[in-house]
Amino acid sequence: MGDEAGSTKDLWDKWESFAKILAGVCAAAGAIAIPWFINHYTEENRKSQVYVQMMTEREKSDTSIRENMFRALLDGYLKTLGDDVKREDLESFRKRIVFLELLAVNFQEFFNAKPLFEEVYEKLVKHRDTAKDASSRSAWMGLVKKITGVAKETASRQATTLNTIGDSVVFAMRKGEMGCVHLYERMGMETLRKRDGMTRFKNFEDGECLSVQEAQGERKSGTGTPMAQDQTHQESLITKGYQKRQSIQLRVVEVSEASVAVEVTVYADFFNGNTYVGSEPGRGFPVNVSYFDLPYMDNIKLVDGNRFALVLNGIYGGSDANENAEADIEAIRFRNDFMSLRDRPLFEEMLKKLQQNATAR
Repeated sequence: MGDEAGSTKDLWDKWESFAKILAGVCAAAGAIAIPWFINHYTEENRKSQVYVQMMTEREKSDTSIRENMFRALLDGYLKTLGDDVKREDLESFRKRIVFLELLAVNFQEFFNAKPLFEEVYEKLVKHRDTAKDASSRSAWMGLVKKITGVAKETASRQATTLNTIGDSVVFAMRKGEMGCVHLYERMGMETLRKRDGMTRFKNFEDGECLSVQEAQGERKSGTGTPMAQDQTHQESLITKGYQKRQSIQLRVVEVSEASVAVEVTVYADFFNGNTYVGSEPGRGFPVNVSYFDLPYMDNIKLVDGNRFALVLNGIYGGSDANENAEADIEAIRFRNDFMSLRDRPLFEEMLKKLQQNATAR
């Protein structure tokens, strides 16, 4: 009996000794690990603060430089305009085009130079049309081509950038023609089907959107439909829980030398899974698409938060006097959160780095 009690006492003594040793080891480990974690967290936090501060200072410096450059260019343009307003010869217009090109290249994300381009273009066309001889007319025609070329190049660069964060479709239309542009996601376009479950949607289809998409019931194309209830007092498709996508219907009203007047109607297209159910049109509104439109600035916000822009790539076959003139147009759909194309990617990169730092902790 005494031997058993002694054995039990020895066991408890061993456990007590082990516990004391373990407590000492944990205390030593904690004394080492806790300061290390605190220092690591402090260092990572300091790096994040330094990174944010560097980004802030960089943006302030860059903004200051661009502000001074913008003021110098605009003041120079206005001074040239004031000095040459009475002369308005070929050389004065060449100077204006150079200033406008510098503004368009350096400040395309912040400044819409469309009114300045249009003013110079209209005066150039007037001088060209009133030229007294073929040589003078050819010289003015060269400046007309130059200013439209600068505008088209700027719009093309912006369209290329927007295509990396969105989708686009290019099509050609003449006066009086109608077309339907489906502003669907590029990947989703492969899976969507029309009512027969077999036919795929195309990015662009000739004709009215409702006719192309086989609108339900007796709804007539081109008639605006309220989102809650249509004109026959039927329940709107939006209340039935269908997935909604958007299309735009374009009708070319007029084709001129450097612009196209179109009437735009935005359609809400509804899908049950990947199968098309029906559409509801909104109200039509006029849009003038010219060579001097900049898609960064000249775009329209859709109900779903995305935006679309129309870019005029070219006019072929004649001027507004020619009924067969064909306009080459590009429709671009892109996400609204990339409107500030210069600053947003930098800001997103900063957030990504901060999130990586937080995960590493």
